[in-house]
Amino acid sequence: MALNLCEYRCKVCNKLLCKGFLNDRDSVLEVKCRGCKLVSTFTGQDALIIQKRSVLIRQGLIPDTDLSEIQSNNLS
Repeated sequence: MALNLCEYRCKVCNKLLCKGFLNDRDSVLEVKCRGCKLVSTFTGQDALIIQKRSVLIRQGLIPDTDLSEIQSNNLS
């Protein structure tokens, strides 16, 4: 099973700070950019949307799409 990790980037210099998955609405991640020294805070505010989507997939109301499969099919 492939994990769909989000990329968290610096808002000033666009440097990749980390990859991860904030699965709870109350999750908070604070990262200091090694390039420009800006401290960025990321929250799990989209966790509720992800939970609702997984319920709709289980109910068969929307298709379960795996982005890695779609991308590999497009490359073929």
